[in-house]
Amino acid sequence: MATRKRAEEPGVLHRKAQVRVLSSLAAGEDDVFELMGAIAPFDVRHHFTPDVALLEVAATALGLACPPGSDPLEYEGLTDRYLPDQMLTGRTLRQRTQYAVYAAACMRGGLLPDLLREAGGWEPHLWTYAVSALVLYTRAAADRRGQTVPDIAIAIAQERGLELTPDSRSTG
Repeated sequence: MATRKRAEEPGVLHRKAQVRVLSSLAAGEDDVFELMGAIAPFDVRHHFTPDVALLEVAATALGLACPPGSDPLEYEGLTDRYLPDQMLTGRTLRQRTQYAVYAAACMRGGLLPDLLREAGGWEPHLWTYAVSALVLYTRAAADRRGQTVPDIAIAIAQERGLELTPDSRSTG
């Protein structure tokens, strides 16, 4: 009888998803679809989805873009400025991306949105839109601080207490 491989604990997957996305960004990869491919292995059906993990990282990026006392980001035109490579066509895609952008902002402000009720049944899952929010806020932070996206990814990792290594981008 074959034994089933036991899935990793959700907390471990949470941290690994954060390390993977930040390692990819630190390596210069900021294409939303490439990042989704890097995160996909952490979406384990009926066990774990990296929604909160990615929104937490996006919230940290927003904090770097808008430290206390700085001017807030203007929402109007935000996706045009920081996600110009994404064609946000269609109402559902625009609204779900907007939800992820707002959810990360809520989390940064100390409010945990009701992700399960609001987005629990989405296909594709919320985390795919959270990647867009993360890229948007990371690019905004880089722009506002005069740094690169890899610099911001490293700063996020440091703030979150995550150690990035070149091999952390591999699947395991």
